[in-house]
Amino acid sequence: MNLLVDIGNARIKWAMQDADGFRAGRPLARENKAFKDLARPAWKELQPPQRVIVSSVAGGEYDKSVVTWVKRRWKVQPEFLRAGAEQLGVTNAYKQPERLGADRWACLLAARAQYQTPLIVVDCGTAITVDALTAAGRHLGGLIAPGIELMSAALTQKAPGIELLQQDSGDIALLGSSTEVAVAGGTLYAAVSLVDRALLDLNAELGRATQALITGGDAERIRPLLSLQPVHKPDLVLEGLAAFADSSEKTEAPVPSAGAAPREPAVCDT
Repeated sequence: MNLLVDIGNARIKWAMQDADGFRAGRPLARENKAFKDLARPAWKELQPPQRVIVSSVAGGEYDKSVVTWVKRRWKVQPEFLRAGAEQLGVTNAYKQPERLGADRWACLLAARAQYQTPLIVVDCGTAITVDALTAAGRHLGGLIAPGIELMSAALTQKAPGIELLQQDSGDIALLGSSTEVAVAGGTLYAAVSLVDRALLDLNAELGRATQALITGGDAERIRPLLSLQPVHKPDLVLEGLAAFADSSEKTEAPVPSAGAAPREPAVCDT
């Protein structure tokens, strides 16, 4: 039995994996809480896992707290997925492969394991990322842009005249009759426009056999408004961790130290 853990900026998603596949648990809202304060109540009834496999964009100090808690609880060394030059049939486009975010890498591993066609993978979380793979598994690179909530936060922080006095009600029209609705509509349209254009351009470049996948917390808001309809994969990062677990033997992956090479900024959240 393996515990798969996807640590994003806003949530921790997790699943238990065995020979029959994996079963996702209820996501945990991070809300600036310590890892132990989330893990203890959520996993107190779990049977001790043989392996704990983690994708994390939370940073080195948080990762160390994960290691400390897991080792004390189950006497297991967590394994942190890190992007490499090549893995599970995926060849990384980055000149410094380790700088590709672990969540993006996990999504690519999952996509490649499930499809042998050209692929476009869209993750709509704290950041919006778009990555492409050829049919041979060669990563062509990607795009990173602010997600919907980051765009809204940037407006309120950098434009003093824009003040949001109430929560978005979810009723978004083409044109808003209040600042709140105008910001909600504008940021949603910006996200949809980015993803839509990227999908159309990449689909034209990669060919008609291209398969597009979409994941992340805002996927269900963005997907219905797209010209092309990607397959919704809400647990794509966990599926990538499962593919890694199925193909690998247990290794003790080191936690990054303060002097480790810098990774891509931790803004990609599912």
